Amino acid sequence: MQIEIYNQPEDVRVFGNLVKTFPNGIGEAFSALMTMIPDGDKRAYYGLSEMDKNGGVLYWATAEEKSSVEPERYGCASFTVPAGEYLSVIVQNWRSNTDCIKDVFEEVMKDERADKTKRCIEWYYSDTEMKCLLQTNTLKELFAALDKAAKELNGLLAPLSEAEINTVPFKDSWTPAQLARHITKSNKGMAQALEMKGKPANRNPAEKIKELKDTFLNFSLKMKSPDFIVPEPGEYKKEAMLSSLKKSSEKLEENAAAANPNEMINLPAAFGEITKLELFHFVLYHTQRHIHQLKNIIQHI
Repeated sequence: MQIEIYNQPEDVRVFGNLVKTFPNGIGEAFSALMTMIPDGDKRAYYGLSEMDKNGGVLYWATAEEKSSVEPERYGCASFTVPAGEYLSVIVQNWRSNTDCIKDVFEEVMKDERADKTKRCIEWYYSDTEMKCLLQTNTLKELFAALDKAAKELNGLLAPLSEAEINTVPFKDSWTPAQLARHITKSNKGMAQALEMKGKPANRNPAEKIKELKDTFLNFSLKMKSPDFIVPEPGEYKKEAMLSSLKKSSEKLEENAAAANPNEMINLPAAFGEITKLELFHFVLYHTQRHIHQLKNIIQHI
């Protein structure tokens, strides 16, 4: 069995019914759905399954939505197959191999990249092929990248002397201490933002990630920091600076772990409407941008 990465480019809205007799009655549920929909043979179909609070399996037989009014029209529940990265296994000749689908998902769930909190998705996109899909745990990888960036930043600052952290390397540049203070203030602001009560995102929660990456990792682009995170002028004490930076990173990581990444909040002074998932990525790209800047500053000290 070969597990591959599949990237779902956009959300897919689906609708259907719970199979109350699961594991029996799945085929009948899909047949009934196909018969009920006028163009039922011209759509993709999805099987959605998850564990209930008692350890049982809830399974929905669903069809791709062509109009937002369809779920209500047909008296069905509606769901979203979210955009994003999935672990994927193709099952050939699925009509004669339905018994193996359970085994496929058991193997996929053993993969360390699998997000076991998400639904298992069966995507029936042709008469002969279907895909078993399970979302990857992208947050785990993201938090690891955030932790790595924080450690790299500290590793660059720690060897500098107190005189060096307060040295202006060239005209119109911050000192290393001022750069660290800027990151500290930004971290504190993002930690507070993640504590805000949000609302469900009305779009793909990851929509702005590419824009953020392209902007903040474009090192030739000159950017002006918002006034509220501009570092104060003057001399900084090294140990106090490093301690404050470390505490801000720890608080940010704590709040990120507790936040719902798919919530949207409004930060008019900085981003406008943005999801918490996008904020996680902003923190990463913002830190990586200033790591690049700090390395250049150190070369001139």
